[in-house]
Amino acid sequence: MSRRMLVLDGLWYSLCPSFNPFVLKRSGCAWPRPRLSPLSCRRIRTPPQQRCLSTDAHQTDNDLQKQSDAAPQESRDVPKPFSASISLRDDLLDNTQAKPADESLLDKIDAESIPSRRRKEINKWPGIPQYIAEKSNGSLEAMLQTEMGRRPNITSATHILRLLIRDRGVRPSARHYKALILANSDGVHGSPMFVRSLLEEMEKYDIAADSGTLHAALQALAVHPDFTLRQEVLQKLRDRWLTLSPSGWHFVVAGLLREHKFEMALEQVSLMQRKDIHIENWLHSSIVYSLCDMDELDEVLRLMEVRVHQGHDMTPALWMHVLRVAVEARHYVLARFVWRRRVELGYLHPPSALCSEVLQLAAEFTDLEIAQSILRYRTERALAPSLEDYGQLVLVYVGVDDVYAAFEVLCTIREAGLGVDQATTRPILAYMIRNKTDRREAWQMLKRLHNAKHEVPLACVRVIAELCEHDAHHDPTVVDDAVGFYNEIHTLYSQGADLEIYNILIRMCRVAGKREAGIFLVKEMAKLNVIPNSSTFESIILMCLDAGNYKSALMYLLDLSKREEAVISPRARQEIRKLCAESVNEYALRLQYHPLLQGDEPPAGVGSASTAVTPQVSRQPRHKMEREERIAYNKERRQRKRRRLALERIAAGGQASSESPTCLADSGVDEVNKTKVSSSE
Repeated sequence: MSRRMLVLDGLWYSLCPSFNPFVLKRSGCAWPRPRLSPLSCRRIRTPPQQRCLSTDAHQTDNDLQKQSDAAPQESRDVPKPFSASISLRDDLLDNTQAKPADESLLDKIDAESIPSRRRKEINKWPGIPQYIAEKSNGSLEAMLQTEMGRRPNITSATHILRLLIRDRGVRPSARHYKALILANSDGVHGSPMFVRSLLEEMEKYDIAADSGTLHAALQALAVHPDFTLRQEVLQKLRDRWLTLSPSGWHFVVAGLLREHKFEMALEQVSLMQRKDIHIENWLHSSIVYSLCDMDELDEVLRLMEVRVHQGHDMTPALWMHVLRVAVEARHYVLARFVWRRRVELGYLHPPSALCSEVLQLAAEFTDLEIAQSILRYRTERALAPSLEDYGQLVLVYVGVDDVYAAFEVLCTIREAGLGVDQATTRPILAYMIRNKTDRREAWQMLKRLHNAKHEVPLACVRVIAELCEHDAHHDPTVVDDAVGFYNEIHTLYSQGADLEIYNILIRMCRVAGKREAGIFLVKEMAKLNVIPNSSTFESIILMCLDAGNYKSALMYLLDLSKREEAVISPRARQEIRKLCAESVNEYALRLQYHPLLQGDEPPAGVGSASTAVTPQVSRQPRHKMEREERIAYNKERRQRKRRRLALERIAAGGQASSESPTCLADSGVDEVNKTKVSSSE
């Protein structure tokens, strides 16, 4: 005959107050007891605090509540955090010292047999939120299985399991272990050590870990990686002939990425592709982000090309990140791929600064198609290009041998209200010099642009003038073409030539030895009231010295010394002193020792033997000098005397010249003309 299970409820303790539950453990006891889980049997340790009717009959529920309030404070606190350990056996069940003995015994009884009033008291366990305590067991079980998979949280899992197992007497099972393992996916409080302890506890108490539990462990290890434990879990799956699900493959790859085992992760991804396992966007994005951090941009390009070829999309944030990384790493192929696939199609809108960086990268690789696409995109998005952007576009056109388009970009810069600087025009000049572009052909390009209703900036004329100056070193006939271009400037630019163009042309005339053209340009400057600067005076002075007209050169130098910006470049100083040192003309001496030309040492070999003074020789006693030393000493004395007399003459000549100041177009040019006539006779 079957024997009924003994139910130890409140009525039993009221009728038998002296009953001790340890009598059930005696060998002679014939009462059957329910088969409890090994984890819950440990909770029955001390006899419960009995409520004896003979002594405490008048003790009310309020008195019991006061006794509960007088319990130690640690019994009412939230259970210890899971930074130490997580275990259904220890943290959720073993609290006999903290809880009253009668509650520990009631916890193992079926929740259905607990009176409603007593169940309400149990649900008020400190630390459990009210909204959880009010839910039924089924709702808590469902919440435990769904919420831990979507939003893992160890605190929430602990509250639910404490309420189910400790307060309502639900027996621990594999689903509870699975939920707690999933809760270790929490990025803050999770740990692979906790996952290992839970799996070992399941083995210890013969609770079989099914496929869901093992996959939950892989998910937790994807957040908190442990290579050894992951391999053990995978081995358990193989030993039990359990198939690794697609989500399990994703968790394995994610864990390898966390451990920076990129080669193994990519190998697993290749194996997934061979098995036709779809790679989720979050895993693919994680791989791309990790490879970008490691500067493996070639592999990033391969993965993204495969992804696009398979017809899968990627997030705009990922595309933008890859574009930024590619530009910073100067990986043009990857940057071009992103631009063509997303920006040109209108799916991605990079900021203006990033567009400028991509344009600079395209200029380095001379990609005209991408450069034009960038300018077109900026026009559509109303992002005005900067002067640097136009300069990069000029570099691209020059790189593809299209000088006309480069000049057209200069016209566009002027039409946009920006000033063209020398940095923008330098690539065009360098290209024409390197490829020996015909200056007449370049001038015809400017004419075609003018006929096409473009506003030709003066910078284009300046580039051709610099080309003529360069060609004048080996072809003096270029001066005639340059003067012809000068006469046609007004047809392209209404305001005519500026001072910089005049300086370039005058230097060209001096290099080519065409002093007549130089005199013509000087007269043009005086006629048009173009104020010369120091560079203009340097070129005119050197041109006068080349013609041997030291007086005109001195007058120009004196004219320059009266100006506020009176300064001579070191190179011009050395060259003027060198030309004056070759002559014994009085004006040459005055030029050579003028204060504006002092301050820099003359070049080696120019007057160094005559001007060098050896202090040791001058301090030696006269009777110890050799014959050669005495000759050098006397020669030095005579030179110092001549230098002193020359300085006195310069001072006297400066006072006389100050009474009749010189002019750029009167005194100097007339002297140059007189010198030319005398030399021709």
